[in-house]
Amino acid sequence: MRLRKPFLNRFALSLLALVLVVGLGAGCASSGVNQGDVNLISIDEEWQLGQQLESDLAQKLDINHDRALNAYVSALGQRLVRQTAMADRPWTFHVVNDPQVNAFDVPGGHVYVNTGLIATAGDVAELAGVMAHEVSHGVARHGTEQLTRVYGLNLLASALLGDDPSTYQKILAQVAGGGAVAHYARDAEREADQLGVRTMYDAGYDPQGMVEIFEALLDQRQRRPSAVEQFFSSHPLTEERIQDVRAAVRQLPAKRGLISHDSDYQAVRRRVTR
Repeated sequence: MRLRKPFLNRFALSLLALVLVVGLGAGCASSGVNQGDVNLISIDEEWQLGQQLESDLAQKLDINHDRALNAYVSALGQRLVRQTAMADRPWTFHVVNDPQVNAFDVPGGHVYVNTGLIATAGDVAELAGVMAHEVSHGVARHGTEQLTRVYGLNLLASALLGDDPSTYQKILAQVAGGGAVAHYARDAEREADQLGVRTMYDAGYDPQGMVEIFEALLDQRQRRPSAVEQFFSSHPLTEERIQDVRAAVRQLPAKRGLISHDSDYQAVRRRVTR
């Protein structure tokens, strides 16, 4: 696949300018959420990259087209997004026919949820916990920060040449094969957890659901490790991390009416378990 040249030209200029800035020892804040992390890709470029990745992933992943299932997942995702600093950007939520328990975000507002995760999450708050975590990766722009760290100069060279799609193909292969743009660092996972807890709370979902799904995944790792292998390969999960999420939940003010259970969710869940 060839990247479009208007994108490459703008990308090259911004990358060149930012590489010079970084070379002089300065940093670039990637978003209003995670101040101070270097990101050579602008938000507009990230969303354009997301469109390209979505198009190609549609050819590589077994995308689920059940209208009721997709409508439910999308409505849940959009409710979460509306509480974030990226609410003004277009977001799309996709369901993937895959028994592996996993979800992942793609730069530019795309979140993919495996049917295996929906089958495993016992209630809507648990599903919302994983989805809020993935949305938070996107809001914090962890994907393009990681691309900057791994491919920064290569991206610049490819952009300046305008005819070398090799870097993009590497990114696409990594997303399709591993279910993530990158294996995020511990700090990025912690930030996505903290942001996700707050996002769930603001959206009206019980953030305890994130604790419960993480506990369930740790339990599955003991009983059925192959089912959660993909999740753990890109989301290092430890008891310490779960304790941190519990602490974040305890710090939130008491709030009545937080959603844990949803009869509509159980009906949707049956669509992937029957």
